[in-house]
Amino acid sequence: MIREISIQNIALIDELTIAFEEGFNVLTGETGAGKSIIIDSVNLALGERADRELIQTGKDFARVELLFYLTDRRLDEILVEYGIPAEEDGSLLLMRELSIHGRNLCKVNGRSVTLSMLREITSQLVDVHGQHQHQSLLSSESHVAFLDRLGGSDLGDTKTELRKAWSSWQTTKKEITKLQGLNENGERRRDILRYQIDEIENAALQPGEEEAIRKERSILAHAEKIANSIADAYEILYTGNAGAASVLDGLSGVVSQLKLIHGIDDRLDIIIERLESLQYTLEDTVQELRVYRDSLEYEPDRLEQLDNRLEILLTMKRKYGKTIEDVLQIKAEMESELDLLENSQEKLDELQIQYWNQYQYVLKQCRILSKKRKSSAHMLEQQLTRELADLNMGRTLFEVAMTSTDNATAEEVEITGITRDGYDDVEFLISPNPGEPLKPLSKIISGGEMSRLMLAFKTILGDLDEIPTMIFDEIDAGISGRTAQKTAEKIGGISRNRQVICVTHLPQIASMADCHFSIVKKQKDEYTRIEVFRLEMQERKAEIARMIGGSKLTALSLEHAGELIKSALQQKKEHSVNSK
Repeated sequence: MIREISIQNIALIDELTIAFEEGFNVLTGETGAGKSIIIDSVNLALGERADRELIQTGKDFARVELLFYLTDRRLDEILVEYGIPAEEDGSLLLMRELSIHGRNLCKVNGRSVTLSMLREITSQLVDVHGQHQHQSLLSSESHVAFLDRLGGSDLGDTKTELRKAWSSWQTTKKEITKLQGLNENGERRRDILRYQIDEIENAALQPGEEEAIRKERSILAHAEKIANSIADAYEILYTGNAGAASVLDGLSGVVSQLKLIHGIDDRLDIIIERLESLQYTLEDTVQELRVYRDSLEYEPDRLEQLDNRLEILLTMKRKYGKTIEDVLQIKAEMESELDLLENSQEKLDELQIQYWNQYQYVLKQCRILSKKRKSSAHMLEQQLTRELADLNMGRTLFEVAMTSTDNATAEEVEITGITRDGYDDVEFLISPNPGEPLKPLSKIISGGEMSRLMLAFKTILGDLDEIPTMIFDEIDAGISGRTAQKTAEKIGGISRNRQVICVTHLPQIASMADCHFSIVKKQKDEYTRIEVFRLEMQERKAEIARMIGGSKLTALSLEHAGELIKSALQQKKEHSVNSK
């Protein structure tokens, strides 16, 4: 439920905080008092479209905060996905800030989120219904959604199965289209692929080959320089030159000389052992250098072979990939494509069979779903007729019209119009007055009738909806008298299972409230500002009396207001006893 709303710098509001309660919360006030500004602020915090005209004149920003108290774990998965910390006490704080410079800031529990993330979260928390929301009932595209919600989890499971089957069916269709496109230029493409595969095949490429060639080529290209350096080094190390002893002979003499004093001092013995080890290492190294010198050969023909091979590798890379490994990967892909092309007709035949089998299953699921929708439609017609009778529309005829492209030959010839949600076209038809034919809602229904119809739908779907808070923004337009009383009872009934916040002009609805707020405009210096007051019992009587008789309070209007409140309290008490 919404625990609290805080508003800053919006229209005629400087700073305002309203603490809501469980059950039925009502906002009342004279026309133009600013009730719509409160609802606009709520919508802003819920992620609705931002109008910067809401920012109070002279201020740089406007901010709205909504504090929720969560009693279940419905949002846990979403909050974890978005990295939003959960509070131990179940509180959830939403904040949205608008700037005159165009900045739009959204936060949830102090963590910045995008507008789409905010909307996903709030869609699980609040359902707002105002006169503009009635448009969803006027749109035939939304009618099938009403039926599906009424069908519950059983219908929902069928719909999920259909969507999975439809998705697989469409994937097969795309594969068929792709193959058919390949076949249109198949022969030419096959020739190109064969040529390219053969070219790469003939090159006999090996992974790591280029690096090995470059290393060998570098040695051959510097063979003479290497040979001269090795000869000079070998002479210095082993044979000596210009009458000087070799390094090896000199080191050997040093070791022999020091061995004469071995065993006298431990520290000196360590040095002698190191030099002796160095002598053995140098002898081994000189031997390795001799072997390397003897194996070194200068092969001009081999260098030419390497250059030619390197040119082949570079040509393959220029044509097919950045590395030899890339070229080999592309070759494998081309072989796969060629295999597909050479066997495309066989594959196409297989896909056509698969496509038809999938179509049969999709058609079967469409029929199952349609049957369940017809059951929901029958249930909706009965329940809505009863609800409308309670709202003084007892002579109204309501019908759910369902059509589809299904026919007796649908299993032999593919039908059109199948979507992931089935093939049903659904439209709600109504006749508010006896003798009038059934027509679409959008053609004949009035504002007052729309308000009652929406309320009837909400009453029917109330137990199916899991949204914990519902907001009704002046949906009581165009109704009065007995109908107003029934409307009040319906909204009061909804509030027994969830939090309701209702903006109303009707005293009958206001009298049903568990918590009543009055919205007034007050003059402060040269400015007009909005203030909100929570009303106690006597203040409620006065406010409801004003709603009954206008600004002038009379003993009669006060008495009438008291009777309305008393009657509402009695109804709540009776319902509480009956529910036990």
